[in-house]
Amino acid sequence: MFLEFYAAGNIILTNKELEILALLRVVAEGEGQEQLRVGLKYSLESRQNYRGIPALTKERLQNALKKAVDKADDGLVAGKKQKKAAADALRKALAVSVTEYPPLLVDHSMRVAGFDATLKPAEVLSSESLMEQLMLALDEAKRVVQEITSSETAKGYIIAKQGKTGPEAAADSDESARQSLVYDDFHPFRPQQFEDEPACSILAFDGFNRTVDEFFSSIEGQRLESRLHERELNARKKLEAARQDQAKRLGGLQQVQELNIRKAGAIEANVERVQEAMDAVNSLIASGKDWVEIAKLIEYEQKRHNPVAEIIQLPLQLEKNTITLLLSEEEVQEGDDNDSAYATDSDVSDSEDEVVKEDSAKKEAESRLKININLGISPWSNAREYYDQKRTAATKEVKTAQALTKALKSQEHKIAQDLKKGLKQEKAVLRPVRQQMWFEKFTWFVSSDGYLVLGGRDAQQNEILYKKYLRKGDVSYIQNPSVSIPDLTNRYMYMPISKAQQAL
Repeated sequence: MFLEFYAAGNIILTNKELEILALLRVVAEGEGQEQLRVGLKYSLESRQNYRGIPALTKERLQNALKKAVDKADDGLVAGKKQKKAAADALRKALAVSVTEYPPLLVDHSMRVAGFDATLKPAEVLSSESLMEQLMLALDEAKRVVQEITSSETAKGYIIAKQGKTGPEAAADSDESARQSLVYDDFHPFRPQQFEDEPACSILAFDGFNRTVDEFFSSIEGQRLESRLHERELNARKKLEAARQDQAKRLGGLQQVQELNIRKAGAIEANVERVQEAMDAVNSLIASGKDWVEIAKLIEYEQKRHNPVAEIIQLPLQLEKNTITLLLSEEEVQEGDDNDSAYATDSDVSDSEDEVVKEDSAKKEAESRLKININLGISPWSNAREYYDQKRTAATKEVKTAQALTKALKSQEHKIAQDLKKGLKQEKAVLRPVRQQMWFEKFTWFVSSDGYLVLGGRDAQQNEILYKKYLRKGDVSYIQNPSVSIPDLTNRYMYMPISKAQQAL
């Protein structure tokens, strides 16, 4: 019997002439694979390392690297661009040819020997010194294997990852920090590639058997704890997101209130200028001019730096009987512009004066508020409308806060229930499996008199019950009286419950 553990695996039974009598999986002929089916001869010569592992020589290593280079070149000629990282090309080439050393051990040995694993096979082939360094690295792998196999008690090492992250992990003690580790893999040597990783911890054990026992006896529990911790983190994130959304909504309502107050204050601070703009637009409308002509006229006056036209923002919204004004939150003093212009003319040049004016105009434009003004009411009434909107937003804020608080409590309760349900489902994974009693494979129940009542699920189980388990003092009952004694279908057996306990 031959057991194949590579690829999809197979179990093959042959006679002494190696002719296949039976096999688990029929294999079709393919590239590098012979056909396997009943009647064919099983070839041992084509199996890897059948006559023993060949010695690791320089020539064997060169041939392995040449095969990798030729395979890469053939792939380029055929137009198959294989996306392989340069860092893995050498490791993959060694994994295919130097099969006596696992890739992880080869990587460990190259790190110990200080060999650059990112080199390509062609680069190593072209340099004699690199070939020597690679041979030294593989000698290190050979030394590790000999040390493991010759030692009476081989040590074991478990690669563990930190289960908790964040401030709660830092607050843990050393013992609880070790308990929070999640086992990832185990090896009979200490892998160098995990030494410098802060997220990994390497735990050493005396005895490889003890290492394997520790790994497999703890891995399920650790994974469970990791899943539970992840569920709790997700629940906290959902609650935090709900709180942030609540704060964002309330903050938006508060900003609306503040903006309405600022707009009302800007109207009150510039009542005369607002009245002038309203009168100018209303007079143009009363004159019967077209709305397009009114907009062009205001644009023309803005180019002439008319102070009233400059605070009107285009386009107009005359269909809503509304215009938008650009107002500063402080009253503009007309004498300030003249004084600054006078000082500029006397102290600086004309070019610098233009730059200063442009900067001041930009700053003033950025600081001004865009305020919609109803042309049908006075400036004071417009300001009062914004105060009314502020009060409406304040009332809405109170109601929204109450509704959001209620919704947040409901969401917290729902998340807590989902988390509790998820915890129950996860905990069920690690419940100790109860050993099944011998009578549970039959149909059974305990009567009110304390008797164990057994019935077969089919005729074969009834036969087993009657011949194997029924003893003197037990009661046999045939449900259908017309059935003969040899036919044990529908037969029920009664025995004391203590008898079943003794059988355990």
